[in-house]
Amino acid sequence: MYTLYHNFRLEGQYNVRTWQQQGHPWAAFSEYRQPVTHGLYIPQPVLNLILSGRKRMYDGTKVHHLRAGDIFLIPAGAVICSEILCPQEDFVSINIVLPEEQLRKYRFTPANGLPAGHTTALPRSPHWWKLSRQLYRDFHDNTRPDYQATIQQVLYLLQQEDKHILQLLTSSLPLPLPEMMETLCRELQQVRQLDDVAAMGYMSTATLKRRFRRVYHQSPMQWVWEKRLQMAAFLLRTTVRPIPEIAYSSGFEDVTHFYRQFRHYYHLTPLQWRNAESDLFSK
Repeated sequence: MYTLYHNFRLEGQYNVRTWQQQGHPWAAFSEYRQPVTHGLYIPQPVLNLILSGRKRMYDGTKVHHLRAGDIFLIPAGAVICSEILCPQEDFVSINIVLPEEQLRKYRFTPANGLPAGHTTALPRSPHWWKLSRQLYRDFHDNTRPDYQATIQQVLYLLQQEDKHILQLLTSSLPLPLPEMMETLCRELQQVRQLDDVAAMGYMSTATLKRRFRRVYHQSPMQWVWEKRLQMAAFLLRTTVRPIPEIAYSSGFEDVTHFYRQFRHYYHLTPLQWRNAESDLFSK
């Protein structure tokens, strides 16, 4: 249902270039010339700098509409849906993996932590745009910038944002059970009971609930149902598939139950959500 995002390469990319540090990619230039959609599990914190074009990012009940100049922050453990919109102009962005060992310096106490994986769009600023344009020129000229200097510049700019931004990034560090989460996201529609999730991590249900709640601030099965609803909401907006088919493919066995849960979570029926004409979707 959701695929692992770990090397910057996704279906539908027209062009992608990466920079590596000690054998691992840490930044990428991506270009799309056709509309494309993705459901993604992102285990590492990522900063997304939008250079041109438009896209929508679906995160729970929130839909972020992003365009050139926007900065999108993706904490470790995010499970989101992406809709690239490029009928008028290509979509171009730069992604930077934020090093967890340096983010830990800004670690907040667990009592002040936020649920892991909640994305946010940062306010636009000339400082972020200047960095975006400089990195774009470096990619275009095939000039690799100094890794540490670039990361320090990014961290400095993040420190200038509200305190909750760094709190958002550090709340899920270290992200527990990454292998289990990868399996869970891939096989989400097949999960029926808590035991199914526990088996993926080779642990008891009690251990699973304790570790999961520490990071995501909810039970594993609550999280499963919310991510199923998120995928259904995404498919309602990006496909013309019948609503019952979307419900079944998202992991719901009973269409009536799907309608009830969808309305409770989104405060709209599936059909109202699909046909919604508001600032959220029409920008």
